[in-house]
Amino acid sequence: MTAFRKLPLALAITLFSISALGSDPHTSAPTASVAADKPKVVVTSGPSDDELSKALLNKINKGSGDIVIRTSDLPAGTPATTVAEVKPKVVVKTAKVEAKAEDKGGHSEAMHWSYIDGPSGPENWANIDKANLACTKGKTQSPININLDNAVKVELDPLEFDYRPSQLAITDNGHTIVVKYGEGSNIFIDGRQYRLVQFHFHKPSEEAINGERMEMVVHLVHQHYDGSLAVVAVLLTTKMKKYWWASDNPKGNPLIQTLWNNIPIVKEQTDTPGIVINASQLLPQDRGYFTYMGSLTTPPCSEDVRWFVLKTPVLVSEEQVQNFGRIYPMNARPLQPKGDRVIKESK
Repeated sequence: MTAFRKLPLALAITLFSISALGSDPHTSAPTASVAADKPKVVVTSGPSDDELSKALLNKINKGSGDIVIRTSDLPAGTPATTVAEVKPKVVVKTAKVEAKAEDKGGHSEAMHWSYIDGPSGPENWANIDKANLACTKGKTQSPININLDNAVKVELDPLEFDYRPSQLAITDNGHTIVVKYGEGSNIFIDGRQYRLVQFHFHKPSEEAINGERMEMVVHLVHQHYDGSLAVVAVLLTTKMKKYWWASDNPKGNPLIQTLWNNIPIVKEQTDTPGIVINASQLLPQDRGYFTYMGSLTTPPCSEDVRWFVLKTPVLVSEEQVQNFGRIYPMNARPLQPKGDRVIKESK
């Protein structure tokens, strides 16, 4: 009993505080789903040392079987120790969501379309991305073969070209060489105005005339204000001996040479070398044409595109074709079924 009378004051205070905490109805044990810190007990006020000692001695003398001091053991009017309740710190465990590339048609999103046979090739463009379904399901896909015997020869309004100079902005986008064209250049078709947006190149020509493709083609892409597209295809060739102005060794097209001179050395980078160009240098003198409804020839293969294939090719040099081929040896989509489409030919 003498040993209990000598209990340290700090121990007595601690024992009292723990008892008070256990009787606090606002404190509850954390559930299994919530992680909580142990409550911190802070003593801000309490009985004097003499009062605690007397209460502890009285409890021991009673032989109650425990030495925990409760508020009921203190004399009446003694201020109880204030325990600052510390709310358990709740740790919310959230499910860790792993970023995952969406599997589109059995291919990773990282897979990009190409012209090479295989998983990324033309036959599988629709499998790479659901947005490309028209590439397989479409009924008016491009390019097509233009059979001269089946073309309907009619009186068509001439294509009116109003091309103006533009600052050169050229890009190698990983599929072709693209030139973005400035504002103010248009074509007029049946009274509708289409703005020249950009032009790009394919090797060999995507369009075929009587089953024959030429060395290259340039596609001049135009857009009406309502969003509809009109594409003018200008065939490029090194062999036009049947025309009186052609030579055995053409010097090449001056605009194309300017473009080749300024092809960016970094793909998907647009260079603006401060040069002014004019797309009219890509047009032949004779602007008779074939026309039909088709689609974009690259994913997503969107349809309702009106095509105009100029009947007269433009001369380019073999060196110009070869230089493009060193970057893109083949970037032409396979021919698509003509179906029941009507091809009109201007007289």
